Amino acid sequence: MDNTLSSMQLTIMKPSSQAVVCHVALLHPVPVGVVGVFFPPVPPIFFLMVYIPSLLVNRTIRTVDILNIVLQEQLNIAVCVPKAGPRSESALEVFQFQVKDQTQAAQWQANVLSHVYKDVKRSKHFKVLVNPFGGQGHAKRLWEHITEPLIKAAGCTYDITYTTHRYHAKEIARDLNILQYDAVVCVSGDGVVHEVINGLMERSDAIIAHKLPIGAIPGGSGNALSFSLLGEDHGAHVGNATLGVIKGRAMPVDLCSVTQGNERFFSFALQSFGLIADVDLGTEHMRWMGEARFTVSAVGKLLSQATTGCELAYIPVETSIKRIHEQYNEARQRPVVWADQTQDELDTNHTSIIDKFGRATDSLRQEDGWVVENDDYVTVVGAKMPWISKSTVTNPAALPNDGCIDLLVFSKNMGRIAGLAVMIGVETGEHVFHKDVRYMKVKAFRVSPKASSGFISMDGEHTPYQPYQVEAHRGLISVLSIEGRYARSMKQ
Repeated sequence: MDNTLSSMQLTIMKPSSQAVVCHVALLHPVPVGVVGVFFPPVPPIFFLMVYIPSLLVNRTIRTVDILNIVLQEQLNIAVCVPKAGPRSESALEVFQFQVKDQTQAAQWQANVLSHVYKDVKRSKHFKVLVNPFGGQGHAKRLWEHITEPLIKAAGCTYDITYTTHRYHAKEIARDLNILQYDAVVCVSGDGVVHEVINGLMERSDAIIAHKLPIGAIPGGSGNALSFSLLGEDHGAHVGNATLGVIKGRAMPVDLCSVTQGNERFFSFALQSFGLIADVDLGTEHMRWMGEARFTVSAVGKLLSQATTGCELAYIPVETSIKRIHEQYNEARQRPVVWADQTQDELDTNHTSIIDKFGRATDSLRQEDGWVVENDDYVTVVGAKMPWISKSTVTNPAALPNDGCIDLLVFSKNMGRIAGLAVMIGVETGEHVFHKDVRYMKVKAFRVSPKASSGFISMDGEHTPYQPYQVEAHRGLISVLSIEGRYARSMKQ
């Protein structure tokens, strides 16, 4: 046996062998002393546990980590495993085994892969979009060194395009032959995802195109989708995100329509006004700081006690944070529902999306239940995702497909000390329980700025500083996910 981790050679043996080299744990009990690779009559395999006694290494590889098993002269098992502990970045490793019985090895290979890819398509074909300017220019390197090797090891194929200009991803999505692909994979921040969604929704065949799943690989400054899927510990981990693309199923996610003047487009993550928009768009000159630019800028804005005036209108569904918290926990107890098990408002009878509550230029209809306020606010943020970046859980009760927008409002009377307490709370989502913070579930909302200039951000993209209206559309797009829900963002 070769004892180097880089080229591990383990011999497959039958249970009668006395050499301790490899042990495959089953869903049913394994007799003590069984060694080698046990070829069971029962297919499901739950853990692959590799022991190298001479190095005192005990490696546990979960079923979900197995990417592929290739049987030729040797048996090669490709896995995606953490480099240094469960919270670390994951990377590709390949374990090689010598084969003594090709027939049994082939049966074992088939049994394991049928369990590993249960309910999930193997060997997907992706359209990959890489923003070479994303993440301080690191997105291309992340693709080449982490994501591409994992995708190839899993037996997936792809066509790749490096985006060259703004709206390039939108143009590609609008003209893409969607029947050729299982998903569009974005190696970027949220901007490319925003463009892809809008490109798909502009198509004449949007009734079909909007069903094409989207995969997110974190390669930008803000990676709301990746953090919302994988959580605080893994949201920035490219390997984990790639595993989610390879092994993920299509999870239905709400989409928001945004109207502004004569324009209409779609937002998947957040719609911000005031402090959050200022922090997002007013810190372009600080991109060299990475994600830290958001925190530094936000603290400065809160200490200055800056507020912004607007007319805020919304159609409430729930305004009690206590009840929202309860509903969040209830939702997490319900079974996961996948995109192929649901229907949305686009079908053969309804081939276009209707904004039920009108546009930003329309008069508000009293019968829709609008609540209208005129005041100054620190910030107003609508969101469909809990995280907007690392350690920034602005809308912790956001759910992927509840048909609601989570609306966050910071009061104008928030003092400096309270502001700092709220900022600390944003790291974990605890800020929503602060007395100077309002958190609501709404069907739609409208912001009409009073000033003539400022920042409005839609998924991190610059938007004209003028009135806008946002409305939720349930389960209108799908993203690839292993868990079928967002990571927990609110404490029980």
